[in-house]
Amino acid sequence: MAEERRVVTILFADVAGSTAMGDALDPEDVRALLRRYYDVARETVTEHGGILEKFIGDAVVAVFGFPHTHEDDPQRALAAALTLRDRVRADPALGDRLPIRLGINTGEVVAARESATGDFPLSGDAVNVAARLQQGAESWAILCGERTVASVRAGFAFGPVIAVDARGKSRPLRAVSLLGRAAPLPVARRTPLIGRDADLQQLELVAGRALHEQRPFLVSIIAPAGVGKSRLLEEFLERLPAIEPRATVAIAQCLPYGQRLTYWPLRGVLYRLIGVPEDARSHTVRSAIRAWLEGSGLEALDREVELLAATVGAGETEVSDRSALLAAWRTFFEIAARRAPLVLVFEDLHWSSDSLLDLFEFVMQPRGDLPLLMIALTRPELLDRRPTWGGGRRNYLSISLEPLSDRDTAQLVEQLLEGCTPELVDRIVRRAEGNPFFAGELIRSVAERAGSDQLPDTVQATVLARIDLLTAEERRIIQLGSVFGRAFRAPGLLALEPTLMGVDGVIEQLVDKDLLRATGADIFGFRHILIREVAYQTLTRAERGRLHAAAAQWLEGIAGEREDSLAELIAYHYREAAIPQQSGRLAQPRRRRRGRRGRQRGRGTPFAKRDRARRAGPITRPLPTPRRDGRVWRGDHRGVPNRLATLPRAGSRADPAAEDSRRAAQHLHEVPGLRREPSPGGRDGGTASGCSSGGRPRHR
Repeated sequence: MAEERRVVTILFADVAGSTAMGDALDPEDVRALLRRYYDVARETVTEHGGILEKFIGDAVVAVFGFPHTHEDDPQRALAAALTLRDRVRADPALGDRLPIRLGINTGEVVAARESATGDFPLSGDAVNVAARLQQGAESWAILCGERTVASVRAGFAFGPVIAVDARGKSRPLRAVSLLGRAAPLPVARRTPLIGRDADLQQLELVAGRALHEQRPFLVSIIAPAGVGKSRLLEEFLERLPAIEPRATVAIAQCLPYGQRLTYWPLRGVLYRLIGVPEDARSHTVRSAIRAWLEGSGLEALDREVELLAATVGAGETEVSDRSALLAAWRTFFEIAARRAPLVLVFEDLHWSSDSLLDLFEFVMQPRGDLPLLMIALTRPELLDRRPTWGGGRRNYLSISLEPLSDRDTAQLVEQLLEGCTPELVDRIVRRAEGNPFFAGELIRSVAERAGSDQLPDTVQATVLARIDLLTAEERRIIQLGSVFGRAFRAPGLLALEPTLMGVDGVIEQLVDKDLLRATGADIFGFRHILIREVAYQTLTRAERGRLHAAAAQWLEGIAGEREDSLAELIAYHYREAAIPQQSGRLAQPRRRRRGRRGRQRGRGTPFAKRDRARRAGPITRPLPTPRRDGRVWRGDHRGVPNRLATLPRAGSRADPAAEDSRRAAQHLHEVPGLRREPSPGGRDGGTASGCSSGGRPRHR
């Protein structure tokens, strides 16, 4: 079984007073109630994108974040808990006969991605805490862990922090009661749009042509999560009245979960144009559609009304004629555009079903000259599903948002975190690498957990959600490459896992998906450093140790006469291989045969440092490691040199591995062949590479 470390959210639901219920009811009646309860739980959890990990007696354990991560797994778990509670309470067969209580907790677990039984067994304290929170809740109450609540920005109402006594815990758990859903918070003061002037000008130019010259236009804004698609759209819509004051804006919001109907995102567009509220009843919706269409000259008015209403769940009959449905929606938008200039926005199109994408593509080919502008916001994943998206249309524009420059990112950080030091700004800029969302979450993490270097759950989930969409082969390449740092070579991956097949082809696929990029003749680097960090964090400690040992042996094998230049890097990998074995001795790798050259090595050479790291004794405590991104700095008092040089010394009996690592850090700039270079993109942070095109390690 392939095991991974993951941050997940656990939902634990149990029946309160089940013992008394068992005394009062016949066993068959109890079984019938529980079967109904399980069906409701399974439907609710699946609808919100989670999985049922197991049923334990009358308890339900659900997992959000594995085997597929979503950016909003804590929100999904909270929404599922509220829905499950309300459905059980309102169910005629259950009601007060089966009162439930729920606990929700977010934390790190070890999970098996593949198992013979088809389930996903989890282990970790996060599961135990969720169970303890459930036990501490009253009937129909929901208790949440603080980490879950901290991941949720808005949309839910919580009670005050309370202490929950938990069996087996040395101190009470801090918990928060989930009270229900809450109205969205007022929009906070926005920072000025930074670094997107050219993209905004393109949008404004296209809008003028589409709305004034009546040339229907489709614009796709494509970028990974957090780069700024929504912020760019927001700025454009604020300026739209100056371009065309008569324009009507209708937004189709594609949701990642909770949609019972394939075409549900069109509901908001329909209601906006026909002028009915979100809570309108079905008959009201049908009447409003009919009134809106009257006078448009449609021959089959009744059929058109029923098609549109049925699409959003307000019809009286089901629609099986797909061609007629597509044509009805295109006609609907054409009528709307003739009445007033129309701007249609499709947000998060990458979450759409294939059927909905077919409808969008059909609608995007209107007949005649119309003042119609269609804007699709999507991530690159859409192009994996629809490589020809937008192709073949005359009036089509694709805007691919690039990461912000370091200067623009620094300006953003300074505006979001007033009064911060230049050192902190530089640290966040280097780690965010031009992603405004990552920068904001890193800032929030610094503000909430001063001095902590832990990656925020929100950032980790965003990156991991992208990795989870990969095939098993692609995901494994990402994991293995993360062991080497920011960049790696294909032969190195095979040294770590000789059973890999088609490595070059898989790497090319990852390059096409914009997760990797070629940085040399045979070197590939991670497109964003946080991709590497998150992938590395999914490896278990035992597997990290095994892979680092294999990486060190491979580097020894390719070193040849250049072993002096690789000695520090080899020592680093052997040291990382030792860290997981904190309670035992470093697993001794197969020793190289020592020739005449080896016997002539002095104790002060890089070879001696490496050998002492390999022969290290017991590791009794975790050792500080190089930067998460795998960089090794040239003695500039940042990253490795600064952190390792401050390790406490233990007299003449200092830990050999720690001592060698400290010396390696302090003398890194003296080792031949190691140099710091700017990245191809010109970023000051650079890129750490395991090897240059000539086979020599290159650290930036």
